[in-house]
Formats: sequence, structure tokens, C-alpha cells
Amino acid sequence: MSELTLRVIAYGGRDSRVEISILYPIPEHLRGSSYVKTWCMDLVKELHPDLKHNSSWGCVECSKPARETNVTTVTWTHLPEPQAVVYIYHLCEAGRNRCNKEVLALNRMMAAMTPGAGPQRPAIHKKRPGVEYPLSASCCKCKKNSTGSPDAGLRRCGGCKLSRYCGTECQTADWPRHKQLCKYIKSVEWVN
Repeated sequence: MSELTLRVIAYGGRDSRVEISILYPIPEHLRGSSYVKTWCMDLVKELHPDLKHNSSWGCVECSKPARETNVTTVTWTHLPEPQAVVYIYHLCEAGRNRCNKEVLALNRMMAAMTPGAGPQRPAIHKKRPGVEYPLSASCCKCKKNSTGSPDAGLRRCGGCKLSRYCGTECQTADWPRHKQLCKYIKSVEWVN
């Protein structure tokens, strides 16, 4: 029980998805404890920028440019080889709109099909009025909307082949945070 096998599946518009395999070391003081699940959930939050800002994502339901995500994590951290699966649905908006309601219905259906280990309720954060989240297609560091256009010329990290940056300045500035994930990504497979 020294590593967590983390499988991430992110979905976007027009049936696009990416499947990411991560083998992340569990901190020594947590190994074998009941706190591994909490640590796993916190880890997913820390990795969110890399898991969100990696492609020109469209909303999984309507294909409009995605700005928000619905993230659901299923954990089996009690097993001798702890595992978690993270489902990320890119959305135009994660509020009470039709697109998010469809994804929430899918989450409920998945939970019903996997008793005992079903997906946990996604964390729904209340967005302050007037706040607009950055495009999922934007640079992983600066998150400027201008970097989210198809002709922005973003480049992927040469190590993990996942996170995208608008230039070396942003990639260098983000390295202290990104290196925590980069070396543990085992595979990235793009579909559609």
C-alpha cells in the first residue's frame, strides 16, 4: 500500500475524452490508515488545474466552450492496492442548467449500478454572481481567455504530455506546482 492507482477519465463535447493513468505515492505516515481516502480527495483537488486545462474542451452536453467541470471521484482506498477513478465532465456551466442536470443524472445512474463503491456526490460550489471561470482550453498557468482559442498555439508539457501552456514563461512559473503530478503520470490516451 505504498502507491495510489489513479485513473482519470475526462469527457468533452463531440464524444472527446482523455484517459490518464497516474501512480502516485501515498505519504508514509498515511499508509494503512483510514485517512488515505481524505488524502486522495484532496489530491484530486490539487491536480485539478492539470486535469482541466489540457485540451480545447467543449461542453459534454452542448459542445459550447467549456468553462467549468463536474468532478466525481470513486475510491477504493481500503484495498491492499488503493485505487480511485476520477470522472471529469467539461461543462459550459455547472449550475442548475440543463447540461449539468444531465451529468448529475448520469452520476446518479452510475451510483445505482455500483453499490457500496458508487460515485460520491460531486462537490458543487456556489459561484459568486458575475464570476466567469476561465476556459478549459486556456493555459494551465495564466488561464487567460485569449489562450483558449484554437489558434493560440498552446504547447504540452514535454514530460507528462498533458498540461498545456501558452509559453515557456507560464510553464516555468507553474513548474513548482505541476512537478508534483508530472513525474507520476504513466499514460495519457486521447480519444476523438
